[in-house]
Amino acid sequence: MKKFVALFAALVLALSMTAALAEEPVIIVATNPEYPPFEYVEGDAIVGYDIDLFAAIAEKAGINYEIKSMDFDAVTSAVAADENTIGLSGISITEERKLNVNFTDGYINAGLIVIVKADSGYTTTDDLKGKLIGVQLGTTSDFAAEEITGPENVMQYKTFLNAVMDLQGNKIDAVIIDKPVGQAIMASLNDPELIMVDMGLQADWYGIEVNKNNVELLDKFNVALDELEAEGFMDQLALKYFGGGAEEAADEAAVEEVPAE
Repeated sequence: MKKFVALFAALVLALSMTAALAEEPVIIVATNPEYPPFEYVEGDAIVGYDIDLFAAIAEKAGINYEIKSMDFDAVTSAVAADENTIGLSGISITEERKLNVNFTDGYINAGLIVIVKADSGYTTTDDLKGKLIGVQLGTTSDFAAEEITGPENVMQYKTFLNAVMDLQGNKIDAVIIDKPVGQAIMASLNDPELIMVDMGLQADWYGIEVNKNNVELLDKFNVALDELEAEGFMDQLALKYFGGGAEEAADEAAVEEVPAE
């Protein structure tokens, strides 16, 4: 009889644990896969720096997740509306976004640079005043461009690539862009008429957006990021996607060692 009771208790415990696991929510990873090398489509899959990073985070945090593609300017709203949705899309940590979502610690510093025509003669932000500047809608480059040339001269695009293609077509005068993304686009286009210019724009720390009601998930992510950094995983990612160490990539991109605002 005692054995039967013990077996029954063990069975009940096992069923309870199984039910608890089944109730664990699937985390939706909201991303805009038009932002190489951080997230982009390759074949039928969404791949990139951020995707590899989150796979490692999810393994350490013990969570199940599903990647959902959407426009970049819809990501933050999706996170704010659902505590089981997170935003991972090369998202800059800004005070404005912090009003609606929480951010993990910054995981890479991708400072802003400017792409111009090689014969333009543009070397400083003063040269861009009153010029047409292309940006991706809703990014920190969008805000930076407004300060330089005024909102009436900012041309907003769905993707940075579309902006650079209009620069090639002489429809705009410059593109403000995150440096790693600009490097990837420049390498892909291999256009000798385009150059990247460092005009001393702000640093741009990327973080993962988490719903304000899900502090437990935020803590798990930060612990995982610390462990991955200590294990050298971030250096491996930098080598894979940027051809250098994480510190080197950050140093090249950074203008100042603080998050963009």
